[in-house]
Amino acid sequence: MTTLPDDIALNRLTLPGSHDTCAYTVDDALVKTQGASLAVQLARGVRALDIRCRHEDDAFHINHQRVALGLRFDDVVATCAAFFARHPGECIVMSIKDECGDRHCSRSFAQTFAAYVERYAAHVRWYLGDTIPMLGDVRGRIVVLRRFARSHTASEALGIDLTAWPDNATFDIDAPGASFTIQDEYRVPIERAIDYKFRRIDALLGQTARLAAQRWVLNFCSGTGMGANPFRVACGGARDDQRGINAMLLARLAAYSGPCGTLMHDFCEHADWALVRELVARNAWLAARVI
Repeated sequence: MTTLPDDIALNRLTLPGSHDTCAYTVDDALVKTQGASLAVQLARGVRALDIRCRHEDDAFHINHQRVALGLRFDDVVATCAAFFARHPGECIVMSIKDECGDRHCSRSFAQTFAAYVERYAAHVRWYLGDTIPMLGDVRGRIVVLRRFARSHTASEALGIDLTAWPDNATFDIDAPGASFTIQDEYRVPIERAIDYKFRRIDALLGQTARLAAQRWVLNFCSGTGMGANPFRVACGGARDDQRGINAMLLARLAAYSGPCGTLMHDFCEHADWALVRELVARNAWLAARVI
């Protein structure tokens, strides 16, 4: 992002993202979604993060559904702060989700998040507006996509509101200054359903060039099911003829020259980060047409 013009709205960028960003700490095949740490993901070009929090004892613990990942939100923020110290011209998009509800808490999820913002104000800058920003306005900042309820008494925005997020769907969310089209059809019950999942990804990809002028497109490439765990969906099934989503999408991009929106992947490091590198390269194409 450092070399891109300031006057590009984030929805016009192609951003590589990681689904369930921090689920690299466990070995459970149905839980693990990444093979590289957050620090490595950022270093290799991932710019959209999917952070799922368990709110317990007035603190955020990082979870994948009900499975604790052994990390805290403090660890996530510290890693982002270290990244910005080296790369102040970049920005990070962070979806923050209330994953499990409250446990032993004296305040709301939103109040705890606000406490983190205040606690780390000297180390991390946030974009908490409710409209899609220009890149130049958020360099060195974390742009929050909010998947948690805002406190009723709050007078200011706490990020772009994506709380109206249905389960396992392709959908639109519309608000003044922040319209989204999102594909998050994650249920892949068996390996033969990987092809169906790819068709859902490709269907939205084919509309992205048209949509990206006005909307932020989030296209989730992740999927899971009892008969097709996240690694098999992303990287290939047990059958030799069953390719994974990452390889299928990389092949599709060879014949597609337009913007891709924000794509959220499992196992971003697959094939030496080939998909991430391909997506990052798309922004040079966009910049050449903006200047």
